[in-house]
Amino acid sequence: MLYYRGPDVIVTDEVFEVRHPYYRRFLIDELAFVHVVRHERDDTVVISTRTAAGALVLVATSWHLLRTVEAWLLAILLVAAPSALSGVCHRLRPRAQELRAVYRHYDVTLYLSSDPQVFGQVRRALARVLELTSAR
Repeated sequence: MLYYRGPDVIVTDEVFEVRHPYYRRFLIDELAFVHVVRHERDDTVVISTRTAAGALVLVATSWHLLRTVEAWLLAILLVAAPSALSGVCHRLRPRAQELRAVYRHYDVTLYLSSDPQVFGQVRRALARVLELTSAR
C-alpha cells in the first residue's frame, strides 16, 4: 500500500525509497529507532535575529531620550530593518531536518530536507507505516 509519493521519496508498507541525492531503498521491517534530528540554524539567521533583538533592547532602554519625531522615526527604523531581515532569513533558510534510523545494525540517514511541509508529510507517512507494522 502506498503512503506517500513525492519527487524524492516513496513510502509504502514494505519500503522507504529515496531518490535524491542518490537512490537508496530501506525495507520497513528492518528499520529500528527511527527519530528526527534538527540541524542548527544557518549563521545568517542567528546573526540577524540577534541584531534585531539587540536593536530592540537598545531602543527600549533609551526610549526616554527620544524627544523628537526624527528620533522616534530613527528608533523605529533601527528596530524594523533588522527585524524584517530576520523574518526574511527565517523564511528563506529554514532549519534542515533529518529522519534517522538503525538499518541492519547501521545508523543511517533516511531522509534530509529543509522544507518543513514535505518533511512533515514524509515523517507522518513513515510513522503510519511503522505503527501498522508494529501492530501486526
